[in-house]
Amino acid sequence: MLSVVTAAALAISGCSGNKNEPTASGENGSPGASPGASGEASKAPDKSPIKISINSIDPKFSPDNDVAQKLAELTGVTLDLQFVVGDLTQKLDLWLAGGDYPDMVVMHPKEVGKYIDAGAVIPLEDLIDQYGPNIKKAFGKYYNLLKAEDGHIYTLPAPYLAEETPADWEAPWAVQYDVLREAGYPEIKTLDQLFDILKAYYEKHPTIDGKPTIPWSGVGGADHPDWILNNPAFQAAGKPDHSWFLIDASNNVTLNILSDYQKRYDKFLNKLYLNGMLDKEFFTINYDEAEAKTAQGRTLAGSLPAWFLKYPEQSLRGQGKPERQFANIELLFDENTPDHSNTITPINSNNNWQISKNAKDPARIIQYVDFLLTDEGQKLINWGIEGKHYDVVNGKRVVNAAWKAKKTEDPEYEFKSGPTGPFYWFTYGDGAKLSDGDYATPNTKDYWVSTYDDATKELLSKYNKKVFSDFMAPVERVPAWIWQLAEPTEGRAEFKRVQQVYKKESPKIVYSKTDEEFEANWNRYAEEIRKAGSAKVEAAYDRIWKAYIDQYNKTMGQ
Repeated sequence: MLSVVTAAALAISGCSGNKNEPTASGENGSPGASPGASGEASKAPDKSPIKISINSIDPKFSPDNDVAQKLAELTGVTLDLQFVVGDLTQKLDLWLAGGDYPDMVVMHPKEVGKYIDAGAVIPLEDLIDQYGPNIKKAFGKYYNLLKAEDGHIYTLPAPYLAEETPADWEAPWAVQYDVLREAGYPEIKTLDQLFDILKAYYEKHPTIDGKPTIPWSGVGGADHPDWILNNPAFQAAGKPDHSWFLIDASNNVTLNILSDYQKRYDKFLNKLYLNGMLDKEFFTINYDEAEAKTAQGRTLAGSLPAWFLKYPEQSLRGQGKPERQFANIELLFDENTPDHSNTITPINSNNNWQISKNAKDPARIIQYVDFLLTDEGQKLINWGIEGKHYDVVNGKRVVNAAWKAKKTEDPEYEFKSGPTGPFYWFTYGDGAKLSDGDYATPNTKDYWVSTYDDATKELLSKYNKKVFSDFMAPVERVPAWIWQLAEPTEGRAEFKRVQQVYKKESPKIVYSKTDEEFEANWNRYAEEIRKAGSAKVEAAYDRIWKAYIDQYNKTMGQ
């Protein structure tokens, strides 16, 4: 296998916590200076009309919304979206077997290695040298992190130039507004403190709107057992999001699902279960069912991230139940636990773009991405069109009131009008700034405050917060997140077996009737995980992580 050690980074957003850090362009040392529109390619960009095929898993993306049309006018490029229905990995494998992939193949970094091994995607560094000055400037000192072990660049993630925690980031623990109100808006720092508050509310309100109250639920255990067990365990431990893994100070990689943190979180769920406070469908409900149930307003709390709550909360407001919305707050196992959960990386690597060997004009694709990474391109893909999506007031960009009203009425309006589209992946990131000193995206605290209803404003005022991201720990920069590195071939079969054991045995632990039964079930589970090959999985991921860290340290001169 040709192991591709790509740069790891956030999937949605992030920020920079070091004001003394050099700019991405390496110029003038001013924090926030944009890598922007300066610099000329060796040739003037070709703007003749061309269609470039690209896969997309989001059927709401429009190839001809206002921003897509403006991009076509400025670059000549129209994206021919090939929508993938069902499992993307399966589709990628089918394309690879048949060789009929589109010009650009969008995939998670873990999928890239097999496409490189098959010669299905082309090296990009020479094209970037000739046609991508803004690409190189945007990545700046991190540019070499794009290189695979053979020295070639095969994948295009996005640079991440954010300077502060994005205003829409929220901690993963959700508590219903009314629970906090009735408890007198207490400061809650631990899971056990929240348990006591939930228990008191549940005893007073065993039903809501005539249906049984659900003190604790999750995002859909049937589909994503890791989201209801693994992720909350490392979050309560204050650890960065390395998915299934923990990484210590010596860069040793171990499985979180065998850790004391996992055992401790399972014990917390067991306490909820024994007190009749755990959703009876915690392990069996799927994602859509969980979303619909949460929208009923009878779920009090849980590990419910803000992205999951978007539509349930919209429904609750529509039902006239704003008090049933959720505050996302930071919770830990212990008050004195150091909280390192709010992390960012220098590169946003998740839905990466690769140019396939089928592409007829790779240079045009590089020119297109290069334009997206200019100030003009960033304004367009983040803010939209001036006068339609945003206005300039006192020298600052603000979201157009009429557009915002339409978006509020119809959450999918931004797909129809823009600026949302596959091109948005190349944003500098929420919290980043352009060369004019203004924000690269409209995702600012002032914007979010303008969207809050009275119930949300009241709750935040009780905690002396402006937005929910203010509940989070200070942001920290890490070299990467392991889940955004190329997936190792070694240990892949064992990892699947480990996950199968985890999914099968975890409910038995949580549903234990006594402490003795809990210990016996945990020990049996841990032994089965080891028999399934956990040591081989850990060794494989330990190898790719340490290889990446070595590359990172060499790139950064450490």
